[in-house]
Amino acid sequence: MRYYMKCRIIELNSQPNRKEHHMKNPGQFTLKLFMLLLISGILASCVPQDNLKYVQNKTSSEIKESYEHLRPIKKIRPFDNLYINVLSLDEQTARIFSNQNSSITGGLSIDLLSYTVSERGTIDFPFIGEILLNNLTLPEAKAKVEAELSQYLSNTAITMKFVNSNITVLGEVRNQGEFPFFKEQINIFQALGYAGGITDYGDKSKVTLIREYDNLVRFHNLNLTDKKIVENEYYYLQPGDVVIVEPIKTKFRSLRTFTYATFLATTTTLITVLYFFR
Repeated sequence: MRYYMKCRIIELNSQPNRKEHHMKNPGQFTLKLFMLLLISGILASCVPQDNLKYVQNKTSSEIKESYEHLRPIKKIRPFDNLYINVLSLDEQTARIFSNQNSSITGGLSIDLLSYTVSERGTIDFPFIGEILLNNLTLPEAKAKVEAELSQYLSNTAITMKFVNSNITVLGEVRNQGEFPFFKEQINIFQALGYAGGITDYGDKSKVTLIREYDNLVRFHNLNLTDKKIVENEYYYLQPGDVVIVEPIKTKFRSLRTFTYATFLATTTTLITVLYFFR
Protein backbone atom coordinates (compact mmCIF):
# COMPACT_ATOMS: atom_id res chain seq x y z
CA MET A 1 0.00 0.00 0.00
CA ARG A 2 2.76 2.44 0.85
CA TYR A 3 4.58 1.48 -2.31
CA TYR A 4 1.55 2.26 -4.48
CA MET A 5 0.98 5.64 -2.86
CA LYS A 6 4.61 6.53 -3.32
CA CYS A 7 4.57 5.62 -6.99
CA ARG A 8 1.39 7.58 -7.58
CA ILE A 9 2.87 10.66 -5.95
CA ILE A 10 5.98 10.34 -8.07
CA GLU A 11 3.85 9.94 -11.20
CA LEU A 12 1.81 13.05 -10.46
CA ASN A 13 4.87 15.06 -9.64
CA SER A 14 6.48 13.99 -12.88
CA GLN A 15 3.68 15.63 -14.99
CA PRO A 16 4.63 19.15 -16.00
CA ASN A 17 2.26 21.93 -15.13
CA ARG A 18 0.30 22.91 -18.25
CA LYS A 19 0.46 26.60 -17.48
CA GLU A 20 4.20 26.40 -16.80
CA HIS A 21 4.66 24.49 -20.05
CA HIS A 22 3.05 27.22 -22.10
CA MET A 23 4.75 29.94 -20.13
CA LYS A 24 8.07 28.32 -21.00
CA ASN A 25 7.06 28.03 -24.71
CA PRO A 26 5.25 31.26 -25.58
CA GLY A 27 6.45 31.07 -29.19
CA GLN A 28 4.91 27.66 -29.75
CA PHE A 29 1.63 28.76 -28.18
CA THR A 30 1.49 31.87 -30.38
CA LEU A 31 2.23 29.81 -33.49
CA LYS A 32 -0.57 27.35 -32.71
CA LEU A 33 -2.97 30.19 -32.06
CA PHE A 34 -2.04 31.90 -35.32
CA MET A 35 -2.38 28.71 -37.35
CA LEU A 36 -5.78 27.94 -35.85
CA LEU A 37 -7.09 31.41 -36.61
CA LEU A 38 -5.64 31.27 -40.12
CA ILE A 39 -7.29 27.93 -40.88
CA SER A 40 -10.60 29.18 -39.46
CA GLY A 41 -10.40 32.26 -41.66
CA ILE A 42 -9.60 30.26 -44.78
CA LEU A 43 -12.47 27.86 -44.17
CA ALA A 44 -14.84 30.74 -43.51
CA SER A 45 -13.97 32.45 -46.77
CA CYS A 46 -14.09 29.38 -49.00
CA VAL A 47 -16.54 29.38 -51.90
CA PRO A 48 -17.58 26.07 -53.53
CA GLN A 49 -15.92 25.71 -56.94
CA ASP A 50 -19.23 24.93 -58.62
CA ASN A 51 -20.44 28.41 -57.72
CA LEU A 52 -17.60 29.96 -59.74
CA LYS A 53 -18.63 28.37 -63.06
CA TYR A 54 -21.38 29.58 -65.32
CA VAL A 55 -22.45 26.75 -67.64
CA GLN A 56 -21.60 23.23 -66.49
CA ASN A 57 -22.22 19.60 -67.34
CA LYS A 58 -23.81 18.09 -64.26
CA THR A 59 -22.79 14.56 -65.31
CA SER A 60 -20.58 13.11 -68.02
CA SER A 61 -23.67 11.80 -69.80
CA GLU A 62 -24.97 15.36 -70.23
CA ILE A 63 -22.05 16.52 -72.37
CA LYS A 64 -23.46 18.22 -75.45
CA GLU A 65 -21.75 20.58 -77.85
CA SER A 66 -24.74 22.43 -79.30
CA TYR A 67 -28.16 23.47 -78.09
CA GLU A 68 -31.14 24.73 -80.03
CA HIS A 69 -32.94 27.90 -79.14
CA LEU A 70 -35.48 30.08 -80.88
CA ARG A 71 -34.36 33.68 -81.08
CA PRO A 72 -37.43 35.70 -80.13
CA ILE A 73 -38.56 38.56 -82.35
CA LYS A 74 -39.09 41.74 -80.41
CA LYS A 75 -42.43 43.42 -80.94
CA ILE A 76 -43.40 47.02 -80.34
CA ARG A 77 -45.03 47.67 -76.99
CA PRO A 78 -46.42 50.76 -75.26
CA PHE A 79 -43.75 53.20 -74.06
CA ASP A 80 -41.13 51.89 -76.49
CA ASN A 81 -39.10 54.57 -78.25
CA LEU A 82 -38.77 54.33 -82.03
CA TYR A 83 -36.31 56.26 -84.16
CA ILE A 84 -37.84 56.86 -87.60
CA ASN A 85 -36.00 58.56 -90.44
CA VAL A 86 -37.71 59.27 -93.76
CA LEU A 87 -35.66 58.99 -96.95
CA SER A 88 -36.88 60.50 -100.20
CA LEU A 89 -35.56 61.94 -103.45
CA ASP A 90 -37.26 65.19 -102.48
CA GLU A 91 -35.20 66.19 -99.44
CA GLN A 92 -37.28 69.26 -98.60
CA THR A 93 -40.50 67.24 -98.48
CA ALA A 94 -38.83 64.38 -96.60
CA ARG A 95 -37.71 66.73 -93.84
CA ILE A 96 -41.32 67.49 -93.02
CA PHE A 97 -41.80 63.86 -92.01
CA SER A 98 -38.36 63.24 -90.58
CA ASN A 99 -36.77 64.12 -87.26
CA GLN A 100 -33.52 64.70 -89.09
CA ASN A 101 -34.26 68.37 -89.79
CA SER A 102 -30.84 69.95 -89.40
CA SER A 103 -32.32 73.14 -87.99
CA ILE A 104 -33.51 71.35 -84.85
CA THR A 105 -31.15 68.44 -84.37
CA GLY A 106 -27.93 70.18 -83.48
CA GLY A 107 -26.46 68.41 -80.47
CA LEU A 108 -29.60 66.42 -79.65
CA SER A 109 -29.23 62.73 -78.89
CA ILE A 110 -31.09 60.14 -80.91
CA ASP A 111 -33.49 59.27 -78.06
CA LEU A 112 -34.74 62.88 -77.99
CA LEU A 113 -35.56 62.59 -81.68
CA SER A 114 -37.57 59.40 -81.32
CA TYR A 115 -41.29 58.66 -81.21
CA THR A 116 -42.68 57.28 -77.97
CA VAL A 117 -45.35 54.61 -78.36
CA SER A 118 -48.43 55.63 -76.41
CA GLU A 119 -50.31 53.49 -73.94
CA ARG A 120 -52.68 52.64 -76.78
CA GLY A 121 -49.77 51.41 -78.90
CA THR A 122 -49.75 54.32 -81.35
CA ILE A 123 -47.29 56.98 -82.49
CA ASP A 124 -48.23 60.51 -83.52
CA PHE A 125 -46.62 61.02 -86.93
CA PRO A 126 -46.41 64.47 -88.59
CA PHE A 127 -49.31 65.28 -90.96
CA ILE A 128 -50.55 61.69 -90.77
CA GLY A 129 -51.69 61.50 -87.17
CA GLU A 130 -51.83 58.38 -85.06
CA ILE A 131 -50.50 55.12 -86.49
CA LEU A 132 -51.20 51.92 -84.58
CA LEU A 133 -47.97 49.91 -84.23
CA ASN A 134 -48.67 47.89 -81.10
CA ASN A 135 -47.52 44.25 -81.21
CA LEU A 136 -45.86 44.67 -84.61
CA THR A 137 -42.27 43.73 -85.40
CA LEU A 138 -39.95 46.40 -86.78
CA PRO A 139 -40.30 45.16 -90.40
CA GLU A 140 -44.09 45.11 -90.04
CA ALA A 141 -44.17 48.59 -88.48
CA LYS A 142 -41.77 49.91 -91.12
CA ALA A 143 -44.01 48.63 -93.93
CA LYS A 144 -47.09 50.16 -92.31
CA VAL A 145 -45.51 53.61 -91.92
CA GLU A 146 -44.21 53.50 -95.50
CA ALA A 147 -47.72 52.68 -96.72
CA GLU A 148 -49.10 55.69 -94.86
CA LEU A 149 -46.35 57.93 -96.26
CA SER A 150 -46.97 56.78 -99.82
CA GLN A 151 -50.14 58.86 -99.80
CA TYR A 152 -48.00 62.00 -99.51
CA LEU A 153 -44.61 61.05 -100.95
CA SER A 154 -43.50 58.85 -103.80
CA ASN A 155 -40.33 56.79 -103.87
CA THR A 156 -39.86 56.95 -100.11
CA ALA A 157 -38.25 54.60 -97.66
CA ILE A 158 -37.76 54.78 -93.93
CA THR A 159 -35.31 53.47 -91.38
CA MET A 160 -36.72 52.42 -88.03
CA LYS A 161 -35.10 51.07 -84.89
CA PHE A 162 -35.58 50.83 -81.18
CA VAL A 163 -33.78 53.41 -79.07
CA ASN A 164 -33.30 54.00 -75.37
CA SER A 165 -33.51 50.29 -74.52
CA ASN A 166 -32.37 49.56 -70.97
CA ILE A 167 -31.98 46.60 -68.66
CA THR A 168 -31.27 46.70 -64.93
CA VAL A 169 -28.87 44.30 -63.18
CA LEU A 170 -28.84 44.10 -59.37
CA GLY A 171 -27.53 41.85 -56.60
CA GLU A 172 -24.19 40.06 -56.52
CA VAL A 173 -22.60 41.71 -59.55
CA ARG A 174 -19.56 43.95 -59.67
CA ASN A 175 -21.37 46.98 -61.04
CA GLN A 176 -25.07 47.28 -60.29
CA GLY A 177 -27.18 49.65 -62.30
CA GLU A 178 -29.27 50.34 -65.36
CA PHE A 179 -27.55 49.76 -68.68
CA PRO A 180 -28.58 50.90 -72.17
CA PHE A 181 -28.11 48.55 -75.10
CA PHE A 182 -28.30 49.36 -78.78
CA LYS A 183 -28.71 45.88 -80.20
CA GLU A 184 -32.11 44.58 -81.21
CA GLN A 185 -31.58 41.66 -78.83
CA ILE A 186 -29.40 40.92 -75.82
CA ASN A 187 -29.03 37.69 -73.85
CA ILE A 188 -28.63 37.18 -70.11
CA PHE A 189 -24.84 36.71 -70.28
CA GLN A 190 -24.34 39.89 -72.28
CA ALA A 191 -26.41 41.80 -69.72
CA LEU A 192 -24.28 40.44 -66.87
CA GLY A 193 -21.20 41.44 -68.85
CA TYR A 194 -22.39 45.05 -68.79
CA ALA A 195 -22.53 44.75 -65.00
CA GLY A 196 -18.99 43.38 -64.75
CA GLY A 197 -20.08 39.78 -64.21
CA ILE A 198 -21.26 37.92 -61.12
CA THR A 199 -19.03 38.14 -58.05
CA ASP A 200 -17.56 35.07 -56.37
CA TYR A 201 -20.36 35.33 -53.82
CA GLY A 202 -23.19 35.31 -56.34
CA ASP A 203 -25.28 32.18 -56.75
CA LYS A 204 -25.32 31.48 -60.48
CA SER A 205 -28.03 28.87 -60.00
CA LYS A 206 -30.42 31.43 -58.49
CA VAL A 207 -30.89 34.35 -60.85
CA THR A 208 -34.26 36.08 -60.95
CA LEU A 209 -35.65 37.78 -64.04
CA ILE A 210 -38.42 40.34 -63.50
CA ARG A 211 -40.45 41.14 -66.60
CA GLU A 212 -43.53 43.26 -67.20
CA TYR A 213 -46.41 41.98 -69.31
CA ASP A 214 -48.79 44.87 -69.94
CA ASN A 215 -50.32 45.25 -66.47
CA LEU A 216 -48.65 42.15 -64.99
CA VAL A 217 -45.22 41.63 -63.43
CA ARG A 218 -43.80 38.11 -63.39
CA PHE A 219 -40.75 36.55 -61.77
CA HIS A 220 -38.75 33.88 -63.61
CA ASN A 221 -35.97 31.78 -62.05
CA LEU A 222 -32.88 31.09 -64.17
CA ASN A 223 -30.03 28.64 -63.54
CA LEU A 224 -26.90 29.93 -65.26
CA THR A 225 -24.88 26.84 -64.31
CA ASP A 226 -26.96 24.72 -66.67
CA LYS A 227 -25.95 24.71 -70.33
CA LYS A 228 -29.58 24.28 -71.25
CA ILE A 229 -30.10 27.91 -70.28
CA VAL A 230 -29.60 28.80 -73.96
CA GLU A 231 -32.77 26.85 -74.75
CA ASN A 232 -34.75 28.77 -72.14
CA GLU A 233 -37.38 31.17 -73.47
CA TYR A 234 -36.01 33.84 -71.13
CA TYR A 235 -32.42 33.55 -72.35
CA TYR A 236 -32.94 36.71 -74.38
CA LEU A 237 -33.92 39.83 -72.48
CA GLN A 238 -36.34 42.58 -73.34
CA PRO A 239 -36.07 46.32 -72.67
CA GLY A 240 -37.13 47.07 -69.12
CA ASP A 241 -36.15 43.64 -67.75
CA VAL A 242 -34.61 43.49 -64.29
CA VAL A 243 -32.03 40.79 -63.45
CA ILE A 244 -31.26 40.02 -59.80
CA VAL A 245 -28.39 37.71 -58.76
CA GLU A 246 -28.90 36.12 -55.34
CA PRO A 247 -25.96 35.71 -52.90
CA ILE A 248 -24.72 32.28 -51.89
CA LYS A 249 -25.36 31.16 -48.32
CA THR A 250 -21.71 31.40 -47.32
CA LYS A 251 -21.32 35.06 -48.23
CA PHE A 252 -21.73 36.21 -44.65
CA ARG A 253 -18.48 34.40 -43.85
CA SER A 254 -16.54 36.49 -46.32
CA LEU A 255 -13.40 38.10 -44.99
CA ARG A 256 -13.82 40.88 -47.51
CA THR A 257 -16.76 42.35 -45.61
CA PHE A 258 -15.99 42.79 -41.96
CA THR A 259 -19.31 42.64 -40.12
CA TYR A 260 -20.34 42.38 -36.52
CA ALA A 261 -21.00 38.67 -37.06
CA THR A 262 -17.41 38.20 -38.21
CA PHE A 263 -16.12 40.15 -35.23
CA LEU A 264 -18.22 38.08 -32.82
CA ALA A 265 -17.14 34.79 -34.40
CA THR A 266 -13.46 35.77 -34.29
CA THR A 267 -13.71 36.88 -30.67
CA THR A 268 -15.46 33.66 -29.66
CA THR A 269 -12.80 31.57 -31.40
CA LEU A 270 -10.03 33.51 -29.70
CA ILE A 271 -11.57 33.06 -26.25
CA THR A 272 -12.04 29.34 -26.89
CA VAL A 273 -8.43 28.91 -27.98
CA LEU A 274 -7.11 30.85 -25.00
CA TYR A 275 -9.19 28.71 -22.66
CA PHE A 276 -7.99 25.53 -24.35
CA PHE A 277 -4.30 26.43 -24.11
CA ARG A 278 -4.37 27.97 -20.67
